[in-house]
This record gives sequence, structure tokens and C-alpha cells, in this order.
Amino acid sequence: MSKKMIIKGVGQFLAKRASKDGNGVEVITLGNMQDLKIDMNVEMEDIFGGDGLFAIDTLVKSKSIEITATDAKFDLAALELMMGSKLQEQKSDYVYVLGEQKAIKAGSLDRSASTGDAGVCEVDFGGTLFNGGGFAVRLKNSNRLLKQVSLSTSAAPKADEFMVDTFKAGSEDKARLIFSPTLLNEDVVFNYQRTETVDVVDILMDEVPFPVHVVHHGSFLQKDGTYAGIETELFSCMAKGSFSIDAARSTASTSAISLSVIDPERADGKLGSVKRFVSPKKV
Repeated sequence: MSKKMIIKGVGQFLAKRASKDGNGVEVITLGNMQDLKIDMNVEMEDIFGGDGLFAIDTLVKSKSIEITATDAKFDLAALELMMGSKLQEQKSDYVYVLGEQKAIKAGSLDRSASTGDAGVCEVDFGGTLFNGGGFAVRLKNSNRLLKQVSLSTSAAPKADEFMVDTFKAGSEDKARLIFSPTLLNEDVVFNYQRTETVDVVDILMDEVPFPVHVVHHGSFLQKDGTYAGIETELFSCMAKGSFSIDAARSTASTSAISLSVIDPERADGKLGSVKRFVSPKKV
């Protein structure tokens, strides 16, 4: 008879694309889990007959196995697993800069002159604007949204307008925003896009989750000095439910994935296995 053990921890979790030989491509490894729950369910239906108040038999309607894992570290591969989209690594794309704030100072429409005929402020990531930046600019105090107009070196913008000026300062690319001189010393808040090398999962309207082969492995020290291990392997699982990113103030964010076992249609009829083992060291 298998010896009992105490599970003291959460272990590690691996999911890879399902394949007949079990050697699928690894999708995600969760090594910093906060919790992992494997529910094995049996749905029964009572069968009644005659006038008795107790069931005369039962009918097994269905069985299911569900896995929910919460990880302390966010991994885009978890989103790939849940949504079925492809993770693209080191792709040139854009990210947003939100809530950049600057005070409008005296400047000139012509950078080589000192005429003081405009208000200006520099953009922090002005050298890496994506498609012109797509700026949205507001006056901080009045919350008034300003309208972008074409760059001009002869006429300053009106009080409800701004211009974007991109230029080179030596070998460095830069950008500045130009305003009406009537807005001097006003604070502005603006959002824009800049280029960045990113890892990205595009969320598409017609993507569906793909089957994955799942392994949960844990090795835990027992009071006799040995390490008792438990390994659960499930041959075919599909994402279900919701993928949650739990972000809150003054709290470390976590993310959770949920999977449900489906029939891998193996000749031996197996859905998976649960193994127990003992080793002299942690594995």
C-alpha cells in the first residue's frame, strides 16, 4: 500500500502543446505559484423506484477534472494558453506614455531664434515617437483638450491648439510641443505612443484555446528526512473560465489560469496519472 505523505507547498506546473508522443512544445512553466487546485468531480443522479424515499441505485452522469493555478509572477504565456493566441517575442511595436506632465515655458517657433513668440515643452520620449505619437494634450487646471494643428514656423497655435515639432539635436532625435504664448506657465498633461521592443500576445476575435499536456510536480520534506513527491500528469486539457490579472493598490499582482480535462482519445483510455515517489533529496 502506498505510504501516506504530507504535502507542504505548491510545487511546479508545466503546460505544453498536446501531442501523441507526449513531447509537445513547452508553453508555460509556473515556478512561483501561490496556490494550485486540482478538482476531480463525479456527477451522480439518483434512480428511484416504487414508493420508497431512498434511491434504489445511482447513475454516474459525468466525470470532470479541473485545474486552477495562481502564480505570483505574470507571464504572457499564461495569456497565450488561455486565449489561444501566439506569443511573439522581441517585436518592434508601440507602447503608450500616459500622464506625462510639463510646464509650458517661453520659446520660439524657430528653434534657431530667441523670439519668445510661443510656449514650448519637451517630450520625454520624443526621439522614439510611433507614427507621430498620436498626442492627446490637456490643460491640467481646466482639463481642456487641445487640438493638434500642422507645424508652422510663422504662426503660433491658438489658445486651444498645439503643434508637434520633431528635430535632431546633434545625433539625438527629440520632440517638443508648441503652444500659444498666452499659455505660458500653464501645466499640461499628455498621452502619446512611442516605439519599443516588446513581447506581445495579440487578442484576436477568432482564436480559440489549444489543448495542452499538463504536469504538476512537487517534492516535500517529511519528518523522517526523506522527500516525498507527487506528480500529476494530465494528457489533454483546455482553458476554461476566466484569465484574471489581479492588480490592486499596495498589493503584489497575481494572475490565475483555469483548465479542464478533455478526452485525449488514447488507445489505452487514459486521461492521465497521479504518481507518488520518495527520494533522498528534493527533485
